[in-house]
Amino acid sequence: MLYSASWDKTIKVWRISDSKCLESINAHDDAVNSVIAGFDGLVFTGSADGTIKVWRREMQGKGTKHFFSQTLLKQECAVTALALDPYATVLYGGSSDGLVNFWERAKFLSHGGVLRGHKLAVLCLATAGNLVLSGSADTNICVWRREEEEHSCLSVLSGHTGPVKCLAVEEDHKGTDARVGDRQYTAYSGSLDKSVKIWRVSAQPWEPTTPDAPPPQVQHQHQVESHNQHQRIPSAQSFSSSVGRGKVSQRRK
Repeated sequence: MLYSASWDKTIKVWRISDSKCLESINAHDDAVNSVIAGFDGLVFTGSADGTIKVWRREMQGKGTKHFFSQTLLKQECAVTALALDPYATVLYGGSSDGLVNFWERAKFLSHGGVLRGHKLAVLCLATAGNLVLSGSADTNICVWRREEEEHSCLSVLSGHTGPVKCLAVEEDHKGTDARVGDRQYTAYSGSLDKSVKIWRVSAQPWEPTTPDAPPPQVQHQHQVESHNQHQRIPSAQSFSSSVGRGKVSQRRK
């Protein structure tokens, strides 16, 4: 199945084999900005009305139908992006207030906390391994590392001159001999500055040797300028980055 979300406040369910629309759901009171197929037959939607809703997929005869299950979040600020971690254990939701909320599957989708690292709206999210990347209208990308129930901000990738609109990330080398914290990733970021940047990101936590030790430099490997008809990738160059000291607010027990 394919799910689509629209500014017409609906989500639609499509059968890919014949491109047939199987179901149209009046899901929200404002534009639906994000939809993601989750675990256990659940579908998650985020909207400009400030809510994240959960929909349950059930078999009916030879087909399926979706039913509203619950509202995970209700706030004044628009929900702009959703993402699941690769293990389908944590749901992340970015908002126009610059925050990233998350919910944990093991705790029956209870609220796990808030990641605070941006000054402006979070526009996109991407996950790989135990990393979460958030792109923002503040032109920065925060790299978060999840360790058990805690998140820490490993670094802030700076180099774009416009809002970061989309992100993708993949693991460079998969292998059972590499610890999770030692793995390397390649991240791709697209921006309203008309460029795509490629970053090398490590899951290794930063541990300064001295109180005034400088943060590690995240190397920006390539840049593609998208406004030219014929593109050439320039030689590798680096953009400065700083370790983000974004706060992680956990839910009070």
